[in-house]
Amino acid sequence: MLSRDEVYAYVEKIRMGLGSDDEVEKWIGEISASVPNRNIIGTIMSGSGITTEEVVNKLYEANIIYL
Repeated sequence: MLSRDEVYAYVEKIRMGLGSDDEVEKWIGEISASVPNRNIIGTIMSGSGITTEEVVNKLYEANIIYL
């Protein structure tokens, strides 16, 4: 399980286009195991008008489905 700082570092790298496909896939898997939000890729790629800190905050918000 990653710390919040480690999640932040991986999100920053992914948003900057760093890492090989294999590395990014590994990072996304590690982030997924560490945060309650299940929409990892969609949240990380949610637009250029959002800061990395805001993305990380969203990753720590649970996706609740109300029936």
